[in-house]
Amino acid sequence: MLDASAAAQKFLDSTNEIDKQHLLNALLGLDTTHNLNCNTSFYSYRNLKKIFHPKQSQAIQSLHFSNQTQDRLIIRQLKDHLFLKNSYRIEILLNSQIYDYRLIKCLLEQLHEACFVDVYSYA
Repeated sequence: MLDASAAAQKFLDSTNEIDKQHLLNALLGLDTTHNLNCNTSFYSYRNLKKIFHPKQSQAIQSLHFSNQTQDRLIIRQLKDHLFLKNSYRIEILLNSQIYDYRLIKCLLEQLHEACFVDVYSYA
């Protein structure tokens, strides 16, 4: 398994410019949402009916991206229910390999660098 930086670079190398723009826009929104929710948990009494289902996950959002070499990036935002407690987590898969949030950070950094280099080169 590649480290996050190498995996991000490999994925972006074979991604066309339009898909990079779509990926950047989606990841910017995802990053904002993740930063708000990553350390958040709350208790809800609405989960009383779920007492007999000790742990469940509910998908909030799922993002799918692929590039020209058929590499697949799947990002799922999940809400976990555990008795009365709800919490947020994110699941990142690149070619069926599980990565942590560093992959998203590396993708955002590399996409920002590519966008700003192009903008400043015209000045």
